[in-house]
Amino acid sequence: MKKTVLSLLVVVAVLGFGFVPKANVAPLEPFGKIELSGGGEKEAHTPSGGRFIAEALGVLPIFGNFGGQGAIHYETGLGSRIGFNAGPVIGWDGGKAGFFFNYQHRGLRGTDFLWLIPSVAFYLPQWNLGMWYSQPVTGAQHGGHRTEYGVNRLQFNSSYFPAVDWWAPYLRRDNVELQLGLQVNTFAGAGHSKLGGTGVGPVLGASFLPMPGVAVNLVRATFDSEGRYRVTTGLEFFFDRGGTSLKEMRRKYLEPNSEAPQGGGKKKHKHHDSVRS
Repeated sequence: MKKTVLSLLVVVAVLGFGFVPKANVAPLEPFGKIELSGGGEKEAHTPSGGRFIAEALGVLPIFGNFGGQGAIHYETGLGSRIGFNAGPVIGWDGGKAGFFFNYQHRGLRGTDFLWLIPSVAFYLPQWNLGMWYSQPVTGAQHGGHRTEYGVNRLQFNSSYFPAVDWWAPYLRRDNVELQLGLQVNTFAGAGHSKLGGTGVGPVLGASFLPMPGVAVNLVRATFDSEGRYRVTTGLEFFFDRGGTSLKEMRRKYLEPNSEAPQGGGKKKHKHHDSVRS
């Protein structure tokens, strides 16, 4: 299964970088943002708890329509997590494609994980459509008398930006985002059979731009059929030339974004006790 999934990743990368429409090439633009959010999360076989996440992301063109994207994140809650993702990005008038390497250190048990993440996005007049897949390439990690595994995830996103004027100076066309998607997780990778089975569920979100360069994420949420979830709310601060709409801001980088701290879970043990897991 692992060889099959890795082969699929290579195919997606080749399609993303080898067959983009050459006639519609558009250069990438320098871009940066900082995101601060808080909420709650439950991973496989772990207790639910509050989370605070800080992330900084940047895009740097190298030549023409080719460049790099990188992000660093820090997360607190049930043990701190720190990590980064980085990789090449290619853009054209109708979308972007990229391939990222994502590393994360989990402080609770001193474990380290690495994921490979191909990502692609397509842009329609009032819609941004995206898909990304994260595949853990590290095996079982041991710490604190527990065994942890990285979780794989396939996610489809659609963001709709209403083409109507709203009730305030900046709540107008393209500055309100409604997100709906689907995610499937824990169906491949080391330990996937030990983490409670495949989970399927929705991706939901609502955001708006109340002033230039600042977005409010009212809610971003994912749930699955195995009882796992992640719900956050927060702010984003954009560093960009000019007063760009929220729709255009979202088109300057690739997901995963708020989900960049990739998921994990610990192995379920046959004998439970009262010791904190």
